[in-house]
Amino acid sequence: MAEADKRLAPVPSASTLDDKEDEIIKPVFDEFADSEHEEDGWYAWLVVLAGCIQAMITLGASRAHGVYQEYYVIDEFAHAPTAAVSWIGSVQNTMLNLCGVFVGILSQIYDARIMCAAGAFCMGVSFILASFSTQIWQLVLTQGMLYGSAASFPYILGVTVPLQWIRKRRGLALAVVYMGSGVGGMWISMVTRACIDSVGRAWSNRILGLVMMALGVGLAPLIKARRPARRPSKILDFSVVREWRFVFIAAASFFSMGPNTIPYILMPTYVADVLGQSGKLGSTLVTIINVSGIFGRFAAGVLSDRFGPVNMLIIWTLLAAYSQLGIWLPFRSVAASIASAALFGVTGSSIVGMILNALSHQYGVSRITYISGLIYMTYSLSSLGVVQTTTLMLDTVGHGTDYTWPIVYTGLLLVVATVILIVFRIKLSRKLLAFW
Repeated sequence: MAEADKRLAPVPSASTLDDKEDEIIKPVFDEFADSEHEEDGWYAWLVVLAGCIQAMITLGASRAHGVYQEYYVIDEFAHAPTAAVSWIGSVQNTMLNLCGVFVGILSQIYDARIMCAAGAFCMGVSFILASFSTQIWQLVLTQGMLYGSAASFPYILGVTVPLQWIRKRRGLALAVVYMGSGVGGMWISMVTRACIDSVGRAWSNRILGLVMMALGVGLAPLIKARRPARRPSKILDFSVVREWRFVFIAAASFFSMGPNTIPYILMPTYVADVLGQSGKLGSTLVTIINVSGIFGRFAAGVLSDRFGPVNMLIIWTLLAAYSQLGIWLPFRSVAASIASAALFGVTGSSIVGMILNALSHQYGVSRITYISGLIYMTYSLSSLGVVQTTTLMLDTVGHGTDYTWPIVYTGLLLVVATVILIVFRIKLSRKLLAFW
């Protein structure tokens, strides 16, 4: 009976969590003992910088896939349905996040540095193999499945290991890490376009593959966990998924992170199909999303440290929905597309990092890689479904040129995510100015 009562004990109220924040988080940090370096010190920020570079070559490259998508749809596979071509990017993004669960499990057993280096090496190999692929199914396997699976290791470890080193400025640290994806998306988009135009698509794959391999493997030694890996008593522990806070965060990530990649994929073809502009404008819009995302992530990190990650996540998700429904949908012009891309870059591209920050505040960081892997799994399933549904809408309802319903669909998903986050925030605390 005592055991049953313990299992059914209610989750502490928001006020209790507020009053005992240090009791919840600090002991988790005290578990980590590193004889050479302290948390929040110079080495901690070196780990953050390494994580930034890993995000640059993984999530950044994924964000730049819109350039390849545009080339495949308009040139290399011009007669293939858009939905068929989109499988390359959607499988890539799905595997990038779906494998986060396995990365989280393995990180409890093996050295993060070795895992990171192995993943980075395989990333480069996948892009080199993609350079020899001439059919869609081959690119789905190489540039999609193999790259996404391999990139998951340096990506997940690069964004979660730094959290073990930072306590006081965790939001800022995550902002710095995820700013790497914006910087990466920016220069990888430009390099990809330049390489395709000058030396062709195959050599662009090879060049990027070698660059990603060199950076990822070279910086892997810095992705050092504060606590040596040791096999837990229970490797597969799904007890957290029954906790109400996790359910809300997972639901919010499902609806907000799923449409996160849509503007990257559709805007390059939108400007060509609807506005009659050149492919260079499409690449420019992807660059605008990534550049504005750099500032958006920094602002989100600073404001989250000041007002709370959940509070800022609500505002950012609502503004991301407005960028789709309030700007991109009603105004069919180059100026509106640029404005929508800029606002979505500031807000939408920051959501994934803000959700991870909210997780760390709710559960601490001792098992953040494993718990975040479960969240990324929901993201991967959502991303695959949303991307395929959106491109199918474009091919069927939109007949390949009407983007109305894909944009509406993307915006409404973000609205649903906003509502979920508001309910979650109310359950945490009814105090309007409380830090959550």
